[in-house]
Amino acid sequence: MKKFSNITLEIFSLFFLTVLATPYLAQDYSIEKLDLTKLKESVWGPYLFNGFLYYSSDTKSKSYKSSKNKDGSNFHDIHRVQIDKYHIKSKPERLPKNINTITTDGPVSFDTKESSLYFTRSMDIEKEYSNLGIFISKLTNDTFANPVSFVYNNITYNVGHPALNEKGDLLVFASDMPGGFGKSDLYFCSLVDGKWSTPVSLGDSINTRFKESFPFLYKNQLYFSSDRDGGIGELDIYRSFYTNNGWSFPELLNAPINSVANDFSIFLTNGLQEGYMSSDRGEMKKDKILFFERIIPKPEKFIEVEPVFCYDFKDEKFTGLKDVTYEWEFGDGQKAYGNHVNHCFNRMGSYNVRLHITDNYIDFTYKNLYVDTLNITTENNRPYVVCDVFEDKYDFYVDFFSCNIKYDHFYWLIDGLIYEDEKISLPKTVKQVKYVTWQSNKPQQALGIVKKEFNR
Repeated sequence: MKKFSNITLEIFSLFFLTVLATPYLAQDYSIEKLDLTKLKESVWGPYLFNGFLYYSSDTKSKSYKSSKNKDGSNFHDIHRVQIDKYHIKSKPERLPKNINTITTDGPVSFDTKESSLYFTRSMDIEKEYSNLGIFISKLTNDTFANPVSFVYNNITYNVGHPALNEKGDLLVFASDMPGGFGKSDLYFCSLVDGKWSTPVSLGDSINTRFKESFPFLYKNQLYFSSDRDGGIGELDIYRSFYTNNGWSFPELLNAPINSVANDFSIFLTNGLQEGYMSSDRGEMKKDKILFFERIIPKPEKFIEVEPVFCYDFKDEKFTGLKDVTYEWEFGDGQKAYGNHVNHCFNRMGSYNVRLHITDNYIDFTYKNLYVDTLNITTENNRPYVVCDVFEDKYDFYVDFFSCNIKYDHFYWLIDGLIYEDEKISLPKTVKQVKYVTWQSNKPQQALGIVKKEFNR
């Protein structure tokens, strides 16, 4: 950009808030079964934390459980293994005996900020058959502290399947406590002043007369499993969005996430583009953990693209003049008065900026004392994601004004969900907006643009 002859342009930053379309669930996935056992034992309940995949398994060991479930199946212990996507990087290990008991342990969740393990196990570990509760163990220097009981555990009914949000201040769990809608309902607690609030049902928008279980929280989304009518298989995975009006009516996820078998306990690493899930699909009908990944061009990284929209304009030649009026025209229909002004442009583009000075003593205006063109573009001429803010929503579209590459394919990645409309409207509960675009003959050079998380 050319400098004004006698005008200093001092750039200051302007932070634009980035923030009701229908998400698109792609059908093209690669799915890999994790090879976690030598035999054909059951493995389920994946949760990734600090490079370890935690899960439950009935892998046999002489030094561990010998009792069995009422149906004759083995009880399960919590294990962990180092992993990179579906590549096993270490030998699976059981968690210590202060975590695992003689009955089934798991599934798990983590308070990632506090490094605390939340997990399901029997309320009375001295008995083979007991109602379930949630227990909490602090992880320090790779050592699990003795677990403490969740404050709302109750020996007369089951409380389990904990799921925490990213901040660690919202806990969703499953329970068959009295007063519910069905065999098992989902409840939530909020962390207030370091204490969990009284459990509240997620209501009839989520819970049914059937069994809701295995919740998982991802940004503004709730995933859970249910055996309700209308599913694809026996136990299916559903998704609900948190909006200004509460949780939306759950939608059934399509194949290949769901199948005619039991599909449950999903964990997402990048929305529905990548993650883990449990399923007993296949010939042996044994629970297994699957890694799934969407087959789509992906950028190596996501970058911020934010043009400079706001400038300081200052005349330095006539600063000593008295009884004069400075009038700035910015080429976008806006004006400002004064020797030193600032102005923010709404869009990228080329703007003819002019300065007029009126001598008030003789009532005469000197027009166009300075004229220059201000080009507002992006760094390296990249596309720019525009966000229009409204009272109850955000509208997004892409401005290609300064882009010198003809991109012909794209998708939006909103809180891990795919959108494929050129312009999208989203509720203000959205947390992260990403845009991916590429040329059809160069999918390996996909460009990723991110609007960073923002507060409202």
